[in-house]
Amino acid sequence: MYVDGAKTLITASGIAVALLASSSVASAKTAVPLVAFSAKVAAVSLISCVVFSLVLILGLLRGFELSWSRNNEGRIAAGQEPAEDGKLNTSELTFILLPAGAALSSFLVGFVFLGRIAFHF
Repeated sequence: MYVDGAKTLITASGIAVALLASSSVASAKTAVPLVAFSAKVAAVSLISCVVFSLVLILGLLRGFELSWSRNNEGRIAAGQEPAEDGKLNTSELTFILLPAGAALSSFLVGFVFLGRIAFHF
């Protein structure tokens, strides 16, 4: 479920960067400095959102595998049935929450600057 949210951030950011790149090529000669700066910040923010979202997906998948394995080793050693999930430790949770916060904040900053571009046209 969380991986789907990260994939949605990647898709939305990728579409916005593609639209921004195609529109900025056509209007490169008539750009106001404020609009040009906003376009650069939006592009950098949205591209960094894609990168952080990819790191987030890898962290989610790796954290799930580690916690599942750790939980089931103990359960199997005790003679119990394997469980479907496990508990994350602090480092695994940190490795998930940091890129999640960075991806979401860069996504929001990118779209705020895209709105700023639309406002100044």
